[in-house]
Amino acid sequence: MSGMAVSCHVPEQSADRLYGSDEFSVYADSIVQGSVCVKAESPVRMTVTGPHIAPDTLSVDIDSVPAGMPRYESEHRLVDFLYNKAVTDMARDTANVDDYSIYMSAAVLEPERSSKTLLSKIKREHGEIYIRHGADWPVSDDRMLWAAAMWELYKVTGDASLLPEAVHAIENCLNENKLVMWDDVYKLMHGEQLIAGQCVSDYPEWMGAKDRYESMCLGTNVMFAEAFKVRDSMITRLPDCNVMPMWVGLDKEIADAVNNNLWIPNLGFYSRYFYGGVYPIQSQAVDNFGQSLAIIFGIANKEMARSIVSKTPWCTYGVPTTYPFMSGDSIGVDKKASTMIQACWTLAAAKTGNMAAVERGMASLFRAYVMSEVAGDIHREDSVIVSRNIGSASAAIAAVVLRVVMGMEFGADGIGFAPVVPYALGRQKSLSGIKYRDMELSVTVSGSGNRIKTFAINGEVRDRHFLPADMKGEVKVDIIMDNQIDEYGSVIQQAPAIMPETPVIEWDNNHVGRIRNFTEGIAYNITINGDFIDQVNTGDVRFVPQNRYTVVDVVPVMTETWCGFSARPYEYIPDGALTVIELKPSKKKIPHDFEADVPEAGDYFMDVSYTVEKVNEGCALSMIYIDGAEAGGLVMPLNVDSVTGNSNMLRVKLKAGKNRFSLRRSREKHGHTHDGAVIKSVRLIKQY
Repeated sequence: MSGMAVSCHVPEQSADRLYGSDEFSVYADSIVQGSVCVKAESPVRMTVTGPHIAPDTLSVDIDSVPAGMPRYESEHRLVDFLYNKAVTDMARDTANVDDYSIYMSAAVLEPERSSKTLLSKIKREHGEIYIRHGADWPVSDDRMLWAAAMWELYKVTGDASLLPEAVHAIENCLNENKLVMWDDVYKLMHGEQLIAGQCVSDYPEWMGAKDRYESMCLGTNVMFAEAFKVRDSMITRLPDCNVMPMWVGLDKEIADAVNNNLWIPNLGFYSRYFYGGVYPIQSQAVDNFGQSLAIIFGIANKEMARSIVSKTPWCTYGVPTTYPFMSGDSIGVDKKASTMIQACWTLAAAKTGNMAAVERGMASLFRAYVMSEVAGDIHREDSVIVSRNIGSASAAIAAVVLRVVMGMEFGADGIGFAPVVPYALGRQKSLSGIKYRDMELSVTVSGSGNRIKTFAINGEVRDRHFLPADMKGEVKVDIIMDNQIDEYGSVIQQAPAIMPETPVIEWDNNHVGRIRNFTEGIAYNITINGDFIDQVNTGDVRFVPQNRYTVVDVVPVMTETWCGFSARPYEYIPDGALTVIELKPSKKKIPHDFEADVPEAGDYFMDVSYTVEKVNEGCALSMIYIDGAEAGGLVMPLNVDSVTGNSNMLRVKLKAGKNRFSLRRSREKHGHTHDGAVIKSVRLIKQY
């Protein structure tokens, strides 16, 4: 960085302003936030001025845009600089590119590197091919985004040689996850939410790893639905493929279950997850990574997608990762704006045609990217800074240029074009030097809006806005927008909101719960076995037992629309419903065979109490068989505070009299053998 004097003023023409608010404004050549001004002097130089910068001005310079990268040129210096900075950072970043970045833009910009990265995540064991997962599998697992990234790479390159191994790896992972994570009642996958491989601390404190595994998250299930769909698409491209899918039609089944179970009708958007065990309830908060993927991957229908984008709250600096914020968080979390979330949301908004959300999404993304770039040189009181992953942030900037401004959507047989161009980014924009299949592709978009006036390939006007994949050589696509917007759309701005405290409840022998942290003005919803029963405004919760296994949730209500997290669920087991089998110590530890004698046939809940003596990975896993039939997976995470814990709870069917149980290790892949897990006892609870 070097010093240089520069002035930065608000352009006189409002058409040059992409977005403006009291906190920050984004123009065609600059970003102004408080006393700080960031200005693109040229496509390769950005300067920053402000009273707390020493010297008075600093600059960020790009020596040269990497050779081989597509070139973007427009009449908007800020976007030109951001794109050039993004592709330069991508080329210089030596770390492996993540699956999210490959899907968003790296498949187009760096296909060779993307291919090497994806193939490096394939693991071969016992003659089979898998995608590597993290140590916390199956508590958390977002590796199925790998399928979308690999499919995107194929759509760009047309290289079918990538597909045979890919489809085997995806199929094996889907089968493995289906056996362990599938909930046959709700038709959803279990497992906590990850965002680009990172855990999001959006669970109440009482939820341990087992509870997070039992949750069923929006983003997790959207990724699984897409992976099943990608697998089927890959198979259609391989006429000699010998993969016979074990589970067919599950993409639609999961999509339907997401819409049936996680949609919140009165709010008009999705819950971030189901939680609470065998009778789960919705979290009334939102996860905007999952919501944007639900739109991008087509889980949300057209009406739902429009509702999500127009009704989900925005905060000052962009759409938040989650909302409302957790109790205990500072209001300052509003000042954070993940570049990845802003980019995904902008893509989703463009798909719905909501120009207001597109403009604001772009502005929030540009601001977050730029301010992170100069964070070390700006006084903290003058700016809102978010640390960023260089690779994913750069891929986010490039994705908005490729997918929104240029409107490119890659398919198996070609590229569809549907630019969404804010008025402030009108005039002419071009992207040249794109390596696509056997083409050297250039695209020019003139004008603004979301309606194409004319579409031409090599000078030939075409009615269909589509470039076939079988063309060769130099190809030029020219798009003229008609400067019209079907419907401008809207967004909802809300002040930062903090959830009410999660209730801490002491239950006595008479089934009366006293809320230790009761707060005046907060109402508490009482839910029994997933169904709302009553609302109280006092510190006491009374439960009248019935002759059935019951789970009671108590949820604090902040307003008519926003709730906090439930207290730890209260479990009631009626007399005669519980059978406990104490297991004798076994040198084998797992596997373990035992019998259980139950007086009545029917549906039962089952879990185990265990200790962990030695852990190779983050989670022990055993499969349970009843009379020889597979009944599900018992997930036994290492607890932070104790080596003793309870597994997840399974629904099982038992016959009257003796039932033969067999506990077996999960298939010995990925290090999940776990000789150190010792099962102490088994609970069987009759459902009535």
